[in-house]
Order: sequence, then structure tokens, then C-alpha cells
Amino acid sequence: MQQTETSGRWPALGSGTPAIELALRLTLLDLLLRPVGNWLLRPFILGIAAVAILRPGWLRSPTVWLVLAGLTAARFVLDWPLADNHAYLLAYWCLAAALALWSPDPDRVLSFNGRILIGLVFLFACLWKFAGSDNYVDGTFFQVTFLTDPRFEGFAQVAGGLDMRELGELRGHVEQHRDSALPIEAAGVTIPARFQALAAAATAWNLFINAALALAFLLPIGRRLHVLRHLLLLVYCIVTYAIATVDGFGWLLLAMGAAQSDPEQRSMRWAYIAVFVLILLYREIPWAEMVLLPLLR
Repeated sequence: MQQTETSGRWPALGSGTPAIELALRLTLLDLLLRPVGNWLLRPFILGIAAVAILRPGWLRSPTVWLVLAGLTAARFVLDWPLADNHAYLLAYWCLAAALALWSPDPDRVLSFNGRILIGLVFLFACLWKFAGSDNYVDGTFFQVTFLTDPRFEGFAQVAGGLDMRELGELRGHVEQHRDSALPIEAAGVTIPARFQALAAAATAWNLFINAALALAFLLPIGRRLHVLRHLLLLVYCIVTYAIATVDGFGWLLLAMGAAQSDPEQRSMRWAYIAVFVLILLYREIPWAEMVLLPLLR
């Protein structure tokens, strides 16, 4: 395969770089910042990602990406059936990168695959939330998640208005009745109104943004509306990963979105880079306790 003009130096990621290079570099950063796989796979994934992000020849090598696809696929095979959902998406994306780099038009092929993968992710999310779950639309899912998932503990206290005693009591009830599909309030437990409103708002937001993203990325839209796809995805990542600290998934979505940016969309490319960094800051800084708690007191 022919090398691009940037093959011997670092490109200016925000200006004029082929979209595929920005997307691939963001994917490699994802692998480095959120290592995946067990002790057997992780050294190989990290080593390949570190070299590929520094050597443009490796960055655009289909063989390298095929190896990464195999290693990331081996991860969920070894972890079966407990692998995270985005473990599968990561393997698909690495395979898409390998196939794109083997094709005559890598940018177009990777852009198409990124669009379809994002669209399908949110389409299947909608199908599960609207039709496949009995306790999502009524808000039970977020009530239980905010109470039992330690990643949401600070947010549940700050935004939901729960003190440690209330949080502990509600969590204890949920953990005693894991087999119950009934909403918490149906079991005679009083839920603070603010916490209930928070769960309802989170439910409504997720149903709306998931459906909007599925439609925007799967339906054919005019070129002028392409920016809508980018804006919806960026807003989703800014809001969602401020609360849900699943940074690896957020970075993967950003890489797939960046693959669809046009060469003249310099500001959009910088926006993807900025949101990528923002999610890293979300992970490293306890913003809910530092920023929201003083405001809501």
C-alpha cells in the first residue's frame, strides 16, 4: 500500500489530515488509556498500540489492525460470557480498520463502517430499552443502577439529594430483592422525590438521545445535515460520560465519529479531540463532588 505524505512525520490532527488517521490514533489512545484483555493479551495489545501511534507505517498497516482485531476478539472469547458490550464493538472496529486499509479508498470505507456501527449500537439499545425490558421506561433501571453501581454513588448523592444513610437503606433494599421486577416504591420503600425525578430525567434523556442517534446515523441524510450526526454524538459523549465513567466506550464512539469528519471540518475534528480529552478529565477529576455539591447545597 502506498504511504501518505504524512508517513514520515506527525500530522496536524485538526487540519487537513485524512479522517482515517485521526480515527485510528484516537482508537490507539483508547487502547493505551483503557487497557483491555487479561495478563496474557494485554502486553501485546499495549505494545502494538504504543508502536503504532508513534510509527505512521504501523498506523496504516492493515496487518497491524488485523492483529489487534484478533487480540481484542480473543479477549471476549476468554472472558465469555462476562465481557462488556463494547468489547465486541472494539473488535469489530479494529477489523473494520484492517479492511478499510486494504481497500482502494480507506477513508470512505472506514467512514461508512463507523456510521453503520454507531447507528446499530444505538438502534439495538433502543430495541432493548423500548421492547426488551419491562423496567426501563418506568425508571426502575436507573433507580437501581444509581443505587447499586459504585460508579454512580457520588452522582446519586449529589444530583439525587441522597445522604449516606438514605443511600445505604435504599441500596440494602435493592440488594435484598434482586429477583423482583417491581419498582422500588411498589415494595413499600419511600423514595425521595428528587432522586425519583433524577431517575425519570435520566430515562427520558437516554430514550431520546439513543433514538436520535440511531436515526441520524442509519438514515440517509443530505450533506448539510451531516453536522447533526457529529453534534448529537458529541453531546451524547459530553453528557453521558460525565456521569457513567465508561471512558473506553466513549473514546471508541468518538473514534468512529471522527472517521466521518470531512477534511474541511477543522473545527469538528478539534471538537472530537477536545471531547476525548474531556472524558479523560471526567475520569481523573471527581467533578460531581467538587463542582455540583457546592452548587446544590
